[in-house]
Amino acid sequence: MRRTTAIAVTVPLLAAPIALAGPANAAGTVKIPKLERKITNGFKNQAQIRVTVKCPNKVTWAKGKIFFCKATSTAGTKYRVRVRLGSEASGNLVWKVVT
Repeated sequence: MRRTTAIAVTVPLLAAPIALAGPANAAGTVKIPKLERKITNGFKNQAQIRVTVKCPNKVTWAKGKIFFCKATSTAGTKYRVRVRLGSEASGNLVWKVVT
């Protein structure tokens, strides 16, 4: 059974929708390096935590699709980050820390 740990940074790290792709993104994939930077900056700006983020190498864009990234703080704390894709045309997606 997986144990969910409540952490103080869970609530503050709910990010607003961000745009990572656009109509010019012909491949229909999420720009992973840009997403990883946005998540890293979100931790730093919202909770003053420095992390490294690793997302899947290639994610095909499909509205409503959910995938997970991993963030690890410099202190070794691991976080699971859920990413939900919005409209590919607008490039919107929402991420939040789930554990």
